[in-house]
Amino acid sequence: MRGKIKKSYIIFHAVLALVLLFLLLNVFVIKNTSFLLCAIVPALTFILFFCLFGYERKNRRFTFESIFYVFAYTILYLLVTYLLGIVTGFYSSIYSFSFTNIIKNIIPYLLVIIFSELLRDEVIRKCEDSFTAYALITLIMIAIDCIMFLTTFDLSDGDGQIKFICNILLPSAAKNVLLLYIIKIGGIIPSLIYRIIMELKLFMVPIFPDFGLYIESILATVFPVLLGFGIFLSLKQYKNKEVEGKSIKNSKLFTYSSVIITMILVVIIVSLTSCNFKYGAIAIGSGSMTGTINKGDVVIFEKLNDNQIKDGDVVVFRNEGKLIVHRIIEIVQINDNEFIYYTKGDANETPDGYPLKRSDMVGIVRTRVKYIGIPSVELGQLLTKKK
Repeated sequence: MRGKIKKSYIIFHAVLALVLLFLLLNVFVIKNTSFLLCAIVPALTFILFFCLFGYERKNRRFTFESIFYVFAYTILYLLVTYLLGIVTGFYSSIYSFSFTNIIKNIIPYLLVIIFSELLRDEVIRKCEDSFTAYALITLIMIAIDCIMFLTTFDLSDGDGQIKFICNILLPSAAKNVLLLYIIKIGGIIPSLIYRIIMELKLFMVPIFPDFGLYIESILATVFPVLLGFGIFLSLKQYKNKEVEGKSIKNSKLFTYSSVIITMILVVIIVSLTSCNFKYGAIAIGSGSMTGTINKGDVVIFEKLNDNQIKDGDVVVFRNEGKLIVHRIIEIVQINDNEFIYYTKGDANETPDGYPLKRSDMVGIVRTRVKYIGIPSVELGQLLTKKK
């Protein structure tokens, strides 16, 4: 029996080593950056292990707790960074947000995530105490990340190589060590939750906090380390036999986390809607921009400081005490420092019947978020009807 187990371990490690060798060859020589390849390699490896050794279900002691802490801390991190983004500014996503494009972008990446985590889970199940297997699967996952983002930076010069190491390689290493730990204590579900929240947001969120390339790389590297340490400390209470089986819903941390997340979310919403910072938000209550911005959408706009308004910009301006979102169709210069602006809604047949001054302008629209303003628009109309 011992010889059989030893043989299976050798096969397991040999397969992982060959997979890693193939991926490294692809990184440095072949340079195929297809997401399909990044999904097929872990999928085929998982299927091979399944056929050779079967699938052994193993319950993890801290599955529910891991799910809660991963979800709570990750959402808290995103809320804090977006709150800081109100001060530092945001940049728009490069991806299109039509339903077709969202599905087209998400499915390949989702396949990579699912098959990668299935393979990682299988390795941990079969090689529970093998440091070599842990190291191999971590290096395999780092190599997959490198392949997916191989063309992000120009690797032909030193600056591009440094940026690739800081923004791709180091964050990937931190992330994959964290995911190894999460699966070991809680199974595959919390690792999937972490990756879906942190990675698929690239294709689903229209704006991101603009911290600069190197600050973002530091955050992406440090956060997984802090998250792993935070989960470790949070789970220490459950290792005591006296509290084993205690519901996490009764823990103080659950209450504190829920309150903190809710408060930060409220602060972000209030900060954006108050328009007292660099960025603001408005829910669109009319159909005058339909096709470009629809009723019920929320627009994120940048407040005017030294920004030069250009013909064709979609702007936020005040008219008779109301905030309106229309497009600039003409700019007339009165003198060196004074301009008159004419606007029109994209869905309107005629221009607005009033000229605007610079003092009327509030901001320039940078992006929109579909549908989330519908509840506030409907509530506002309902209250107006009652009056």
